[in-house]
Amino acid sequence: MTEARTRILNATRELFLAGGAEAVTMRSVAERVGVTATALYRHFENKDALLRAVIGAGFESFGGYLYRALRGSSASERLRLSGQAYLDFALEQPEMYRTIFMAPHPAVVACEETDGPHQSSTFHFLVDRVRECMQAGALRADEPEGVAIAIWAHVHGLVSLFLTGATGQTEPVFRETYRRSLDRLFAGLDA
Repeated sequence: MTEARTRILNATRELFLAGGAEAVTMRSVAERVGVTATALYRHFENKDALLRAVIGAGFESFGGYLYRALRGSSASERLRLSGQAYLDFALEQPEMYRTIFMAPHPAVVACEETDGPHQSSTFHFLVDRVRECMQAGALRADEPEGVAIAIWAHVHGLVSLFLTGATGQTEPVFRETYRRSLDRLFAGLDA
């Protein structure tokens, strides 16, 4: 990715987080980057393309974190490492996390990752880890997509509470709270 494109995407993400899709215009992005609006069209066709690129980049980064979990030696370990990767992404890249999981996406931003959780490769990654655990006997048999949504809702809820300051915890304390909460969740899903 070129430096100019990175600056454009960063400016777009900042505007999107501050004011939603309405705050993102070619002119507002250009002003923030310090170029003319016309110059942006060399990189992006229009505002929708800008927003798709920002959200797509967020999911690409998130996917990189998730794939680290594949180093686990068992199905259970890979699932737990997926939960850890989710937390690491959220705490290390909070703006990206907010962009893809906490900000409303406009309907015109249609890409693989934003068409809904069932079309998302990152969601399918979680479903695959759940299915793998069920097949290994580490989780009781159930509908993998439903269990994956329950896990996702759990970790997203915890992270969102922390990122908005609702927990009042420091990061190290929250990491321990998160770990213990996942232990409880997985114990309840155990075979």
